[in-house]
Amino acid sequence: MKIVYYTSGITGSGRVVTGIAIGNAFRRNGMDKEFTILSSSPFARLADGFHHIKIPVEDENALSPEGYPSSELFKTLQKLAPDVLIVDLQWFTLHHFIRELAGKKILICRQVHDKFFSIPLPGGRLDFDPSRFDLVLATEPFESMVPMRRINPIVIRNRDEILSREDALKKLGLYEGRQNCLFAYNGEPGEYEAIKRKYAHMVDAGYEMLLSTNYSDRGYFPIVDYFNAFDFIISGAGYNAFWEIIYFDKEAVFEPVARTFENQFWRVQECQEYYFDKNGADQLVEIVLKL
Repeated sequence: MKIVYYTSGITGSGRVVTGIAIGNAFRRNGMDKEFTILSSSPFARLADGFHHIKIPVEDENALSPEGYPSSELFKTLQKLAPDVLIVDLQWFTLHHFIRELAGKKILICRQVHDKFFSIPLPGGRLDFDPSRFDLVLATEPFESMVPMRRINPIVIRNRDEILSREDALKKLGLYEGRQNCLFAYNGEPGEYEAIKRKYAHMVDAGYEMLLSTNYSDRGYFPIVDYFNAFDFIISGAGYNAFWEIIYFDKEAVFEPVARTFENQFWRVQECQEYYFDKNGADQLVEIVLKL
């Protein structure tokens, strides 16, 4: 079975991380060699160990009814010919040709505003048509104008896959008995430095601070592997960062920021008590295997 996970990934590392999380779930089922990540992400290096294909960003003209046959996206998907195509949010880039693709199609959707499903373009409004997908899955507990089947949030690791506290402390050069604090942020460029300055006082308060971002080769990835070393986490409230902290039940403070379609403030206000045991990535794999 050939599986392709497709997303954009041009504004941060989050979309590629979701792809890796799904790839890890297929790996747990011995199917990682059949799994491909397709994106335009500058963070493709994070997907080391998985088959990743990078394609250029293409505009509405390239993906229009007249232009899509010569687009890199269409040609690449035709060549890959997946049995199952998992689309992370990017319904609009596929809109004009998804019915030409063989195989099953699944759209996975985190929390977005309803306006995400109706895109104004110079040539006219593009409206989401759920009939073009075999299944639409919500990967967060949100309400939408689009009917969706809900699964748990998708997380990069399962709880039994990360380092013990002793091993995490040793690898990071930290010590038991200190207040170890993680500052991890992977939002849009410029946000990391601004938010880091806000918490500069934590060192004076006695915390041993470790900084990590996927924008730097000196960051730790995946940072969840080291979670057991930390007593406290300062984090953004993007999808992956938030749900990793909830799933691993870490004490944390979140720094939500405004986004065009996503409401990080909703996530922080409404979802901090939403606990779940089964990784949504494993649930997704179970669904794929039953298609």
